[in-house]
Amino acid sequence: MNRIEKDSWLLTRPIAHRGLHDRSRGIPENSMGAFQAAMDAGYPIELDIQMTADGELFVLHDWDLLRMTGIQRMSAALHSRELKCIALMDTEHTIPRLEEVLDLVRGRVPLLIEVKNRRSPAGRLERRLCARMREYDGEFAVQSFNPFTVRFMRRNLPETPVGQLSDDYSGKKEIPWALRDALTNCRFNLWTRPDFISYNVRKMKDPRPFLTPLHRGGRTVVLGWTVSDERTKARAELHCDNMIFEGIRP
Repeated sequence: MNRIEKDSWLLTRPIAHRGLHDRSRGIPENSMGAFQAAMDAGYPIELDIQMTADGELFVLHDWDLLRMTGIQRMSAALHSRELKCIALMDTEHTIPRLEEVLDLVRGRVPLLIEVKNRRSPAGRLERRLCARMREYDGEFAVQSFNPFTVRFMRRNLPETPVGQLSDDYSGKKEIPWALRDALTNCRFNLWTRPDFISYNVRKMKDPRPFLTPLHRGGRTVVLGWTVSDERTKARAELHCDNMIFEGIRP
């Protein structure tokens, strides 16, 4: 059974990708400043969760720190005390703990949490996130590229909308063909039963044959990521129920 109501924020309110960040103003993605800016503008927030070597949940997208900090280290290899001291893009902002973000937001806007887990089985990261979010007094949803994570979250957060992130993997020749096909066409959904699909809007140039009937038939909520200009905005409005955006104000 789908856990998204017809008037849900997942359908009605465009979602700020990694917060309302603006590099020109010294507000990096996935920073406390970006999350505060999104709240000030009334947008739901999309953010990314990883786990440190000592089991703390931090908000960071990339597997390594190079792009956001200039440091060539893998985030999962660091302890929380090390990660917390690292500045984002030479600003005063540091990589936030999930706990800091939850304390800042406190239910004022909804959260869309992407769980970053490259390993096949769901494990410690997912268990810790579930335990914390059961105590959170605010609207949120969870999504992941990992089908095992999606299935785990569906089972362990029964009241929470859970989504399958996906993309067109046809060019990823390092991935076996059968797996590329399954990921591209969300074939794992028969097993994971997500409440919504988040798909790369730039790969909707030709409507995905499995997405369009789901969207138009109202059987599955489809979010488009990441809308960043008028072209991708128009594509999302045509093929999706809602959008995850950055660099524009929809």
